[in-house]
Amino acid sequence: MGRIVEGYIDGVYYAVTVGESQQGRPDSIGVVSGAAAARRLLEFHNGQPLPRSGHVLDVANPDLVVQALQDLTDVIHVRLAGSAGS
Repeated sequence: MGRIVEGYIDGVYYAVTVGESQQGRPDSIGVVSGAAAARRLLEFHNGQPLPRSGHVLDVANPDLVVQALQDLTDVIHVRLAGSAGS
């Protein structure tokens, strides 16, 4: 099941769904769909080491995408898709 990640990039709220491949969807990159600012940030950092963890970002790997968002943005919630927000 996918996850919904919510947070802030430079003070601007974003929300993305991280899960299965979204290949072919115009509002997606790898396993991520949703906010354009978050997708652009992930696209820019794809294939590069993350600043805190040192893992190399692969936008096809949901766990690395969530880690990247936690390293690169101010994440406020990570929850399973379909569950109620708090």
